[in-house]
Amino acid sequence: MSAAVFTGTVMDIALVPAQFSSRSTAPSGRRLSGQASEPIDMKPGFRLVRIRLAEVFSGVEPWQREIEVVTGFGGGDCGYPFQPGAEYVVYAVKNPEGRLATSICSRTRPVAQAAEDLRYFQARAGASTASEIRVRTGFWGAPGPSGTIIVAEREGFRYRALTDTAGDAVFTDLPPGEYLIHAESDGDLPDDPRIQLYAKGCGDVTLERRLRIIGRVTTKDGLPAARVAVQVRSSSDGLTDSRMTDSDGHYELPVIRPGQYYLGVNLNRTPTRDTPYPRWFYPGTDDQASAAVIEFSGKPDTRRYDLTLPDAQSERLIEGIVLTSEGRPMPRARVTVFDSSENSVAFDAADPDGRFHLRVFADVPYRLHALWPGDTRGSVVSAVPIDIQPGTSPLSLRLILTQPGNSALDPGRKGPH
Repeated sequence: MSAAVFTGTVMDIALVPAQFSSRSTAPSGRRLSGQASEPIDMKPGFRLVRIRLAEVFSGVEPWQREIEVVTGFGGGDCGYPFQPGAEYVVYAVKNPEGRLATSICSRTRPVAQAAEDLRYFQARAGASTASEIRVRTGFWGAPGPSGTIIVAEREGFRYRALTDTAGDAVFTDLPPGEYLIHAESDGDLPDDPRIQLYAKGCGDVTLERRLRIIGRVTTKDGLPAARVAVQVRSSSDGLTDSRMTDSDGHYELPVIRPGQYYLGVNLNRTPTRDTPYPRWFYPGTDDQASAAVIEFSGKPDTRRYDLTLPDAQSERLIEGIVLTSEGRPMPRARVTVFDSSENSVAFDAADPDGRFHLRVFADVPYRLHALWPGDTRGSVVSAVPIDIQPGTSPLSLRLILTQPGNSALDPGRKGPH
């Protein structure tokens, strides 16, 4: 159920990075080394979107002129791709911290694509007595099925409505109270939503019909693989979701959009310290053509998929020195390694002698960038980026700062092609 619904224009977007907590004090670029370290707790980063309100339909105080909404960065965290200056209709829920939040799985969308939503809310604004619940079974870009019987149940009374061509079912003239919403063909499910309806009020709720994927991940030796990120990836648009295995290797992943999916580890990224394995598909292959395809028709279900991991990737040392064009060592120069998805995978700041040490994975191509941020604005200087080909031998590099500007921000890719 949406805690707030409104339209407005995005004024600005602030990026809040992930926050890590650990008793380890080793530089982040050196934690990849495989040496023992303390467990790391991560609070995911997010985008904080400030919106100038235009029209409020629910959940916002009438005196408010601006509002902040939290969303992810996009991709695996389902963040909504807000753009500064664009106008949206926003469906927001309250996150565990009590902030308003939205995602691509809500009906949030540009106002230009929300004519039906606006007509509905504007019609409701003119109504004086009717109490109404609108149940949505689809998501932005993926309408729900039509002709499905949706049930709103309260104190033994069951009210029925059919979904329309957009997958929405509307219940009108309902008495106030708490309603349990579910699809009649599915029966009563534990995660069916509840909604409180007030006299002369209206409610809006999305009925998610989930495929629950569960399983256990083990190593080749049969040991439980703890703290491994298991991913499910759509075969149509590449969107992913992931969950970390527990101490015994168990995981659970929800799928809410009908479609076809792949399951595995590192399906859209290179190995990480927690998941140091090559791209690996269920039931056990690095070849997508040989991977199992999981189909979700929209009928709620629970399926189990156990996965055995391949050998972990071995590490490789990259060290070297950063020098000025005159050959002087450059302390505190920044050295960053990116993978082919342009993710930063390792970082170090040069020591007082200009030296740096990084560890990466041996079987992955990377691109290395070195820069000096400069003492004044406009004085940033970089070395020529270095492509690191897969290999096990340690590398020793001399990086000369000769290029004006930040090479990672130049046109083209940060990572290898």
